[in-house]
Amino acid sequence: MKNLLGKWVVAETMQFNEEKCALEWAKVEDILSKGDLDRETAMLLNTVVIFQEGGTIDFLCPLPDGVSQDEIDAALAAGQLKLKDGMMMMDAKHWKEENGKILTDTGARGEVLGEQVGPWVELKEVDDDMVEMMMYRLKKAE
Repeated sequence: MKNLLGKWVVAETMQFNEEKCALEWAKVEDILSKGDLDRETAMLLNTVVIFQEGGTIDFLCPLPDGVSQDEIDAALAAGQLKLKDGMMMMDAKHWKEENGKILTDTGARGEVLGEQVGPWVELKEVDDDMVEMMMYRLKKAE
């Protein structure tokens, strides 16, 4: 696996193709160009994922349009918002290397259809430029 450390952006995501009645990969720029997305979906597609030494992953989203500095300051003061690199810190997860594979913590635990589900899933290398993490394909930003 290439050097995972650093910033990654969402390049593709799984979308339902109604004509084919199947899920398929769609490029983020194609989805965003349609312009009919709700605000939350657009924010998710603009997520920046930062893999750090020590096994942490930060998920950052841009601040929503129209949010004033006063609203940001109030949310920060109330502990409702964390900022990093000028973006909202949405979540922090973990990654680890095990048996030559990179695993990421999905947070899922428990049972699905009668089978135990653990939190760790393999991060798959798509090509020299891209990795696959659940429903997203990430491309190295720097």
